[in-house]
Amino acid sequence: MRASMGFGVVVAVMSALAACGGSAPPAETGGTTPALPGSSAPDTSSLPSGPEPAPTAELMAGLKAFDAGSYADARKAFEAASKKDPSNYEALFDLGQTCEKLGDKPAAEAAYKAALAVKPDLDTAAAALSSMYIDAARLDDALAVAKAGLAKHPGSAALHENLGVALATRGDQDPAIQELEAAIKAQPNEPMYHLTFAHWMNAWHVRGAAPHLDAARDQAKDDYALLVSIGFEYRMAGEFDSCIKLFDRVIAVKDGGEVRTDRALCRLGTKDEKGTLDDLQAAVAKEPGYAQAHYYLAGRLASGKHYKEAAAEYAKYLELAPNGSLAKAATERLKLAQDAAKHKK
Repeated sequence: MRASMGFGVVVAVMSALAACGGSAPPAETGGTTPALPGSSAPDTSSLPSGPEPAPTAELMAGLKAFDAGSYADARKAFEAASKKDPSNYEALFDLGQTCEKLGDKPAAEAAYKAALAVKPDLDTAAAALSSMYIDAARLDDALAVAKAGLAKHPGSAALHENLGVALATRGDQDPAIQELEAAIKAQPNEPMYHLTFAHWMNAWHVRGAAPHLDAARDQAKDDYALLVSIGFEYRMAGEFDSCIKLFDRVIAVKDGGEVRTDRALCRLGTKDEKGTLDDLQAAVAKEPGYAQAHYYLAGRLASGKHYKEAAAEYAKYLELAPNGSLAKAATERLKLAQDAAKHKK
């Protein structure tokens, strides 16, 4: 028999179920808490030891649907499991993961809170909730949840990372470094912890990102998206040779506009003008809709005094991304290129 829940726990559980019910869920946008590597099932690898809720037909059906990517069905199953047994913290945690996958962040938050109300030492729920708060720029909430979770699970790598990221985002560099280093120490073979630390070292203009990027690269294996992110941070760290070698590897697996542009910018860092231009021309040929390739190609064409062609590429960028991060600069440079083209005649 389970111990009876207090009134506050019951309210939290019912609030979570109410938040996830009702209208049809939004389109999927992807969750902020990753599943286990190689699996799309909710990450329950660090659920607290001790008695766990007995698996029910509803819970198993939810896990099967989640693993198949049928998140709406998974949501219904986890809701049913939670209603059947309001103290089933696994079902509540899984419900939170599923609501994240469906883009329903308020419902996910309510589910994680309900899981923690039932099981206050559930570090997976604390990690997921603090991650959501970071994404929403609710840093005080993220700090509170991560610290509370670490008080119960001081060895949790995920909570150390979330606390470190929240502190870093708030501008508390030294304590953030301590937490990010603690995450790596707790789980040294997780590439994301090395990548996160390297990212913040680059953001702080602190040397020393390269060894962590090397570790992340070696541990990422064939994770294409993760390798692309590592390559970007190599460039931010000024490690252009490592950046080029990594994108050589990535492009051999899957060529495209983004990765060609990234390698071009790394080649530019080594002053390889021909290689830069070749990659950018290949980028717009392979993926004409990738706006940034047009912007950077325009820059190289302008540097070679091909002003008419540069103006056409700046115009293409603005057509594809009129409100993009480079739109203001593209507008200014388009006018300069047009003026230069007129004077060149």
